[in-house]
Amino acid sequence: MKKHNFSKKIALSIYGLAILASFVTGILTSCKTLPVLPENPVNALDLLDDDSAFYIAIPNDVDPELVVRFLQNNIKNLSEKEAKLVSGRVNKVYCGLNHKKNKTQIQISAQADFGNALASKLLTQANGWQSSIVTTQVNKSYDLYEQNSVEVCFPSKEIALVGRDIPVMLSQFDYIRSIDLELEEPSHLLNDVVYNYLQEAEEAHEIRFYAGRPQSFLTILTGAQLDLKLDHVCGSFVCDEKYPTQYILNLDFKFKDAKFLKSGRALLTLAFGLSNSNCQMIGDDELIISDIQIAKKQLYKILIL
Repeated sequence: MKKHNFSKKIALSIYGLAILASFVTGILTSCKTLPVLPENPVNALDLLDDDSAFYIAIPNDVDPELVVRFLQNNIKNLSEKEAKLVSGRVNKVYCGLNHKKNKTQIQISAQADFGNALASKLLTQANGWQSSIVTTQVNKSYDLYEQNSVEVCFPSKEIALVGRDIPVMLSQFDYIRSIDLELEEPSHLLNDVVYNYLQEAEEAHEIRFYAGRPQSFLTILTGAQLDLKLDHVCGSFVCDEKYPTQYILNLDFKFKDAKFLKSGRALLTLAFGLSNSNCQMIGDDELIISDIQIAKKQLYKILIL
């Protein structure tokens, strides 16, 4: 929005003011005021696309330290003080990750009390950031901040976007803000199963993840090359109340081929050093391993933090 310069005062005579008042009064009495339609609230999860191999939902109050670490390791030159300032304004973070050839592509949509006002103080040229304007398909313009190929945008005071394909997320944002909620329910870009699983993380008060391409995830998790013909792996974790340096992790493995279930159970039980009481087979293609004690540093490595 353009700011008008009112630095020069305009002197009006009483006669001129009277004419102006009469003119404005005539307009107001002859025309109906059009109502200003409120813009729809946007759920941050609705903005993630379906092109990532790994997704994670992080309600901030489950582990604020994780959000700080996440920010610092994915936004270069962001100090710990700045990361804590940002984290304090974050409610929940949804993230998609792709890891290819030692390079991680990241896409973040966060529900946060942040906005351009705070961004303009942190994401400055002095801190290595460049600003530009991105215009969406409906001709709406947003400030875009970029540093070392990492892009950041704040389309509203409640939403923060980081990483790849921000124009795609902004188009989805514009769509949700503009539809008539009485006639249309907002659609999301993710697969329904993935979307619903991540959406429930906040209510369950746990951090949740979903790996649609689980092979590399499994290798990092166990330290072994295990080809178990998995369709996907999902899971959740919370801070261990007894030991602050570790998490309690639960995993759900879905197999493409039922004949790998029993051998997969044996291998995974051995890899995690668990007794059979921690494992449960569901039907002929699903294995749940629960109550795994895992060091935070190890899980940070799995999450590429």
